Amino acid sequence: MQALDTYLQQATTDGTIPGAVVCVAQHGHIVWQQAYGLAACYPQPRPMQGETLFDIASLTKVVATTSLLLRAHHEQVCCLDTVLQSCYPQLCGTALGAVTVRQLLAHTGGLAAWLPLYETLLPAGPAMPAGTSAASRRQHAVQGILQAPLAYTPGTQTVYSDLGFMILADLLERRYQQALDRLFLEQVAQPLGLHNTAYRPLCATPLASALPPAAAGANPGCAATENCPWRGRVLAGEVHDENAWAMGGVAGHAGLFATAADLWHFTQALLEAAAGRSAWLPAALLQESWQRCSTSPGTTRALGWDTPTPGRSSSGDYFSASSIGHLGFTGCSIWIDRVRQITVILCTNRVHPSRHATGITRVRPAVHNLIMHALGVTTT
Repeated sequence: MQALDTYLQQATTDGTIPGAVVCVAQHGHIVWQQAYGLAACYPQPRPMQGETLFDIASLTKVVATTSLLLRAHHEQVCCLDTVLQSCYPQLCGTALGAVTVRQLLAHTGGLAAWLPLYETLLPAGPAMPAGTSAASRRQHAVQGILQAPLAYTPGTQTVYSDLGFMILADLLERRYQQALDRLFLEQVAQPLGLHNTAYRPLCATPLASALPPAAAGANPGCAATENCPWRGRVLAGEVHDENAWAMGGVAGHAGLFATAADLWHFTQALLEAAAGRSAWLPAALLQESWQRCSTSPGTTRALGWDTPTPGRSSSGDYFSASSIGHLGFTGCSIWIDRVRQITVILCTNRVHPSRHATGITRVRPAVHNLIMHALGVTTT
């Protein structure tokens, strides 16, 4: 891995990314794990460590929401072909009401990519009086999504959507009658031994009675993200995503924090279950969920997960077509080559101190190519 090591040392030295932790595994064993650069540049420099917690952003979609929905399907609590109108009677007779869980997981449910819901959810927002609970904020956000016009006819396009996963999380809470963070803890984190993966690691004061930012502090074990202009501080230990933060830090599309090692443990648990060596999820269900969806023309999406886009994938040039992966806006990613049993966890704090840095688009494919070369893989 010398070429990989040299590349990441250079990328963190020249400011392409502030810092990174990379974890590479093959056939169930970690073959390379190393930290590079800084966990924070501002306000005080902190070195990156192997145990640093990252805001994994949209990896929440696969680690938490997708996993919980597959378990809900297996337990017949909420099946993949459940239609939304069965949970939201106000949608009866509408196009959105006929959309299924499966379609939302595949990002083909007709919903827009994103809405600035946080603008009305903040304590000073027009719809949220002081003292409103996080649960009420989440319900307000869900109702806003359900009432918004569809962006396209469901099933005809693939549009990557945070909104769909916000709805899926609410659906899980309704069916289980339990909060999403508790569901994740009991059904994913604890069974799989993910001791360093959770929502809200800072345990910040809820929005309803927010203390001044200085009173909350910042978790020194977390990689810093953005110097947020409207929160007025460098974020560390509180979710970067605006909508997730306004919803109390717990959401289906973002909010989880994890270490690179825990993300590897999660991927290994998936591979063990898919091979029939674990009862956490049925092998056949996992294998089915990892197939590209056939209903939307030209999509690379499976259920929750993505697959490589030929010629322009963040996984580089050598991951097989049956690979699955996902990206997080903050700079984290997972790619699993199911054929070669190779997993690459790349965690960076690329949005620190600004989300406008674009170096990660070069770093991701370069890192994956260097790893595959080091492992002797030079064909797709």
